[in-house]
Amino acid sequence: MRLRDNKGMRYLAELVAAPGTERHALDLVDSIEGMGTDGQPDRRALGHAGEVLDGRARTAYRHRIESLRSDIDDALAGERLETAEALQHELDQLVAELARAFGLGGRNRVAASAAERARLNVTRALRTALARLSEAVPGAGAALDRRVRTGLYCAYEPADDEVRWIVQS
Repeated sequence: MRLRDNKGMRYLAELVAAPGTERHALDLVDSIEGMGTDGQPDRRALGHAGEVLDGRARTAYRHRIESLRSDIDDALAGERLETAEALQHELDQLVAELARAFGLGGRNRVAASAAERARLNVTRALRTALARLSEAVPGAGAALDRRVRTGLYCAYEPADDEVRWIVQS
């Protein structure tokens, strides 16, 4: 059985070839895209453009959300349903925007971070590859899906008694 070559499958092959070894998302990207470290600055040290939301913006969002909730309550009490619906829509948009600005555990995401872009792209590519593998070979795909950890650092973490995979390119 053959699956179409793509970045996600290559990332997966890199992880499975070194069980239990954490790989930074940038290192995975560099290894697949053929970038060497010879003379190149470490992109992890390049920094970022700052937090997606600074303290002032977070405070403004919080005040606007409180105001919207109060306005929604007033509109509902006055039976102005169209107004309440419009305000609820704005509130939903603000909450969605805040969800994009914060990571797991409420950590503030940073803008224009090479590491953050790599984390997103590697995670997305791995999830797509695992889904395709699960469609083609359900048992194998599910087994790998349970053992592949994604994020800023990715790893294939097999149980001691699990099947050993042979990776060929």
